[in-house]
Amino acid sequence: MMKLTRIMAIALIAVFSASCVSASASADDAEMIDAAPQDVARTWDAARVYLPSADGPVRLSSMADLHNHMEGQEELLPIAIHLHGCAGFWQGTDLRGSYLASLGFVVIAPDSFARTNKPQSCDPTTQQGGFHRGTLALRQAEAAHAIARVRALPWVDKEKMVLTGHSEGAIATATLGAAHTVGFKARVIEGWGCNAYWQEYAGLNSSPDLPVLSLVGNRDPWFRLSFLQGDCGEFMKNAASRSVVYGEPPLKSVHNLFDYTRPREDLRNFLCEHVHCAATDRH
Repeated sequence: MMKLTRIMAIALIAVFSASCVSASASADDAEMIDAAPQDVARTWDAARVYLPSADGPVRLSSMADLHNHMEGQEELLPIAIHLHGCAGFWQGTDLRGSYLASLGFVVIAPDSFARTNKPQSCDPTTQQGGFHRGTLALRQAEAAHAIARVRALPWVDKEKMVLTGHSEGAIATATLGAAHTVGFKARVIEGWGCNAYWQEYAGLNSSPDLPVLSLVGNRDPWFRLSFLQGDCGEFMKNAASRSVVYGEPPLKSVHNLFDYTRPREDLRNFLCEHVHCAATDRH
């Protein structure tokens, strides 16, 4: 995550531009894919993939395995694009991917660290971030590319797509331009409160009618600075959206909320209402 120090907040750091982030969702996805810089394409190629199955969630070893597995697939399947935090893949990525798969989603998690040049943006051991302001543009570009690739997959249920993110990935999920998620049914923000000193990091860029779920502890240790405190509720645009702020221990001081049962249940209920309900949750 991003704990922005006051010195960093006033530093003049150039923001990386990403032309694909501003592209219209009506633009031809094939053109966006072909035009993607090689580094962005690498994040998709190195993605982790999780599949639902009757015997429990399955993690595939590569995107090539996914394409082979889905060859001849006729049933349309719900999909979740998951954006990891500032430290990249970790055991929590598998937990989140497997849990979403248990809810019936195919999960694709692009690997930001597959880039040949990935600037360090945080130090998880000290819970400090904000080392590279341009990181957000990089993460948005990765999300936009993944969305274009997902839309090109013939087996994806285009009526059941969701964008999720944890920590730094949650910031990208919150701030990605609305044009990119046209047709998506929801965004899910874990471990981010939508408040920041840097303007491009703050708020929600979702469309007015898109349901958004955000979850944050009100004593999250990554958000000790005053300008990072708060929650996404003040930026939400419709009654279907929900900002969950956990104020009781242990969740009030937890950053990795989906490691816990109650936040996972909040996620399941939200997705069941707005995107897709697993067979075991249907009434």
